[in-house]
Amino acid sequence: MSNKERLENNTESSGGNTSNLLYKKIAGFTKKAQELSTLCEAQLGIVIFSPSGDISWPTENQARERFENYLSFDWDTRKLNLETHESSLDKKMKAQEENVRKMEQENEEKKMKLLFNEVINGKNYLELDARELEGMIKLVALNKTKVDERKKQLQEEDQPIKDNDNNIEEKNDSIPKNNYV
Repeated sequence: MSNKERLENNTESSGGNTSNLLYKKIAGFTKKAQELSTLCEAQLGIVIFSPSGDISWPTENQARERFENYLSFDWDTRKLNLETHESSLDKKMKAQEENVRKMEQENEEKKMKLLFNEVINGKNYLELDARELEGMIKLVALNKTKVDERKKQLQEEDQPIKDNDNNIEEKNDSIPKNNYV
């Protein structure tokens, strides 16, 4: 009897015993493994030792072959591909910290823009504290840099147009003019 048949027979059988529950869990687990194998194009093999008999997925030979392939790699190669739970969590935590830092920075920039608008609309800049003034100075410097960059872009875009105008005038000079009017 194959693993799949044994799983189907045990999950279909009636009763709430532990063996039946185990086989239901194993059936769900193998289904998830199949999905993962398909989605990630990974070769998965599962071996489960239980009192009622060992279960291998997809088949015993394929699971054994995949496990032997894994063991055939030298340790250094396997170590490069192996990631511990702790290192995975560290990476996720650092990524989250970076996201929080970016969001805080964007939030601070938005606050300074609102404050800048309030000052333009008549709020007295003498009412601002040191942090707000420092943020305003950074905002003004950032906006000045953006304006300078845009000005440079426009000058670069305008330069070819002027060159074309000069070329057109030179071509017009080389065309003989008719005085037949």
